[in-house]
Order: sequence, then C-alpha cells, then structure tokens
Amino acid sequence: MDTMEVKKPSGVGVDENPAEFADRLMKTVNSGALALAISLGVDNGLFEVLAEQKGPKTSQEIAKIAGLKERYVREWLGAMVVGNIVEMDSEKEEYHIPERRKPFLKKGPYNIVAFSGLVPLLCQAYNQVSDCFKENGPEGVPYSQYPRFQAFMDHMSRAMHDRNLLKNIISSFDGLTEMLDSGVDVLDVGCGRGHVSILLAQRFPRSRFHGFDISEDGVAFARDESRTLSLSNCTFEVMDAISLPKEWAEKYKLVLAFDCIHDMAYPQEVLRELHRVMKPNARVMMLEINVHSDPSKNVGNPRAINGYVISLMHCMPVSLHFDKGAGLGTMWGKESAVSCLQEMGFGEVFCQPSKDRFNTIISGIKKCK
Repeated sequence: MDTMEVKKPSGVGVDENPAEFADRLMKTVNSGALALAISLGVDNGLFEVLAEQKGPKTSQEIAKIAGLKERYVREWLGAMVVGNIVEMDSEKEEYHIPERRKPFLKKGPYNIVAFSGLVPLLCQAYNQVSDCFKENGPEGVPYSQYPRFQAFMDHMSRAMHDRNLLKNIISSFDGLTEMLDSGVDVLDVGCGRGHVSILLAQRFPRSRFHGFDISEDGVAFARDESRTLSLSNCTFEVMDAISLPKEWAEKYKLVLAFDCIHDMAYPQEVLRELHRVMKPNARVMMLEINVHSDPSKNVGNPRAINGYVISLMHCMPVSLHFDKGAGLGTMWGKESAVSCLQEMGFGEVFCQPSKDRFNTIISGIKKCK
C-alpha cells in the first residue's frame, strides 16, 4: 500500500449528517484563520522566543524579549491559546509552550509552523486569481505577483533536502552515487536558489553541476552562495528551459527537475529539450508531490488539500499566464507524470516514493537509438 494512501476518516463526506458537515466547515474556516496568525508568529520570531523560555512569561515579558509591541503580542497569544497551541495560566496571566510541542514550533527538522507562511504568500495574488475564474478574466497570473514565493520554497526545500537528498534520494538509485563520484555533467532544471546543486557539488567534487532558472534573483542568490563556499564545480545562469543551447546536445549524464515541471508553461517541450541534451542511457529525475492524478484517490492524503490550493493559487495560474500554457498544476499526479515521460521518449520510467513520504521521484532513462 502506498504510504500516502490514507483511508477517509469515518464521519467525513457521505457518512456525516448536516450538523457534522456544518461543524466541519466551521472548523475549516477557523483553521484557516489560525494558520494566518501562526504565520505572523513565525515571521516575528514569537515561537522561537516562547520555546527558549524555561518557564511561563507574561505578554509584557514576551514582547520585551521579542522586541515587539505588547498589545499585538497579547492579541496573538489569545489566538494561540484558543487554538490550543500555547497554554495560559489565567490567574498569573502567563503563557508557555509545553515541552512536547516545542519541536514542531521552532526551527529544526520537525518544524511544521513554517508551512503557515503559504497562507499570506498565496494571498498576495488573491484578487488576480479570483479574476481568472471569470469568463472574460485573464488566463493566468505573472510570476512577478509572488515576490515571496521563491524565498519561501527555498526555505522549505532546504530543510527537506538537507535531510533527504544524499541519504535517501541519491543513494536509493543503484550506481548513482558511484557515477557522481566518478565525475559527470549534471543539469539542474528550475534550480531556484541552487541548494540542490550546491549540496551535490560539495559531496561530489569530481562532477560538474549546472543549474538554471528563469528567476534572476534566484540565480544571483545561488551564485553568491556558491562563491561563498568556493565551489568551482557549480555554475548557475538565467535561462528558459524551453530552448537550451544547441551545443548542449547529448552533454548531460544526469538531469534533475525537482518540483518544477508542473510549473512549466510548456512541459512537453521542456522535456523534449531535456531529452535532447542528455547522453544515451542518461537518467532524468523529477521530484513531485506524492499524489494521484485522480482527486478521489487523494482523499485522506495530508498533503492533498494544501497541494490543490497551492496549485490553484500559484502553480496553475503562473503556467496559464503564458499563451497556451499547459497549466498542469501541483496536483497533476504521478500517473500523469509517468505518462508524460513515456510520451517524450523516455524508457524504464518508474515512480518511487521518497523517504519523507510526501514526495515521489519519477525517473526515466534516455533510450539508445
């Protein structure tokens, strides 16, 4: 059984009565509001401050430590108390986070509250996306309407790749570690701020890593980090994946396309270009969210709801903004991803869930002629 295939809880959907349905809707709305407040706490360092305290503190003490206005901190604490995230001693008007909750609220491998940043980030283009629904409205939304998106995705993906890239993704493919150790050319498509290439360049000094992205800010960030680390086997440039240099034909032994193909306006054309620049028997590895193409099969999957909302509010409209953009969206699903690689001429295509359970690697090999 797929690790992300979860049975629908009893009492949800057809099994619930009208009162239960109304209650569930109200809880959903409340959860959305709470997520917004959680994001404010993350942005202002309040969870870090609370997690560092050895005992309960008043709102005045918390505000002073955090360097924030007490009145705003007090109202925020109220939301956290009724949301059952922060505990309060009403008599002393003191607040604290129980030790058992701290790992999920502060920076570290189990940090969950950081995901709350998606709510305000996606709402930056709320009005524009709403207009896209209308028959006479725009087809999509330009990437420029999401100025915080790349920084947020970089923050979240760093935590994931620091834990899993070398240990659980690269090592899960037979012979891949040895190949990278021997020294090969690797292409990192839609590299963002370049963290994947930088991690691999540090681990495999004999291989050469070339990342590209349409974001000038992302590429500039990647170049700066690469220079800071004195990496000579790692380069980055601004480029559109739909038209790669002719001289790259059959150059790359490994192509990485992590969390990006579903964003592309013309994914088939991009995959055709990637196929062209790969050596015979080279491997392409796509990292995608571990979901099905059929929505009904995603019920109960903990990533499905935010996946569809992220897709609706960002990935799909960004792709559709281009003339005849495909608009695949985040939730195009592993079945569609596998079919897409097969249609573009890749062989030995298979899908392998990553150890983090939330993502999957769709891999294919360029067939020899």
